[in-house]
Amino acid sequence: MGNFKILGEAMTLSFRKRRLAVRLWTVNILFSLFAVTPFFFLIMKHMSHSFSAEHTLQKLDIFWLGDFIYRYMNVAPAVLGSAVLAAVLYLLLSVFLNGGIIGCLNRQEVKTTLAEFFHDGGLYFWRFFRLFLFSIPVYLIFIGIFYPLLKAFLEIFRRRAPTEWPAMIVSNLRFLVLVLLLTVVAMFFDYVKIGLVTGARKKVLKETWLTLKFIGWRFFKAWGLYLLAGLVFVTLTFFYLEIARLLPKNRPLLVLLVFLWQQFYVLCRQWSKVLFFATEIEFTRENMGKTG
Repeated sequence: MGNFKILGEAMTLSFRKRRLAVRLWTVNILFSLFAVTPFFFLIMKHMSHSFSAEHTLQKLDIFWLGDFIYRYMNVAPAVLGSAVLAAVLYLLLSVFLNGGIIGCLNRQEVKTTLAEFFHDGGLYFWRFFRLFLFSIPVYLIFIGIFYPLLKAFLEIFRRRAPTEWPAMIVSNLRFLVLVLLLTVVAMFFDYVKIGLVTGARKKVLKETWLTLKFIGWRFFKAWGLYLLAGLVFVTLTFFYLEIARLLPKNRPLLVLLVFLWQQFYVLCRQWSKVLFFATEIEFTRENMGKTG
């Protein structure tokens, strides 16, 4: 089965499991409210008596920001600690949600309930959490070692470029190379998660080795499928930005419409996350038992 057909099967699966995207959107909204509300009330307390509050918040006036930091300097450690705590909790929440997503997608023909979604999240949490801890040094190695090597390799071409245009192209390629490297690592660990669920194995290192062998035989096909799913997300983002650019933002009656359009995009982002896992599950099932 070709990648386009696998992508089509995965899109069908993700639409059939569309409630997953709604659940992810709901959880993210609730968590965002939980994380942002204390900062919102702190800012409103500082700005409530200011006639220029609306202008300042829109433009993020540097003088107001400096005054705000100076006034609340004594609570800065608490604010910073709250931000770090929120980031850590969000990472843990993402690990939990990934278990729920993959667990529900693994039961393709079954209509999964919210209770089953949370059950899968708890069932696979510790496996995914150990994998998350293992992935941190791998990401650091790729960013700290492989990227500088590729950057140095591209620098050779930039120095030898006869005109400025090739040099500019090479400079812009650095960011693209970094993104592509990160997609390779992200894709690999996604397949490890898929294996931990579909193979019902609990040993993370063993599953990582099995996934390495599985991907090694068919790396470019798997990566091509991953990039196709990424292209779907990029297309949705481009569509969102074009519509958002056309929506008037200076009319109070249309503020709700802009907010709803933004939330629709957030929902599409959650659906794209489901789509990535769906493509990987379909790819795994298509190639399971095949050798090279």
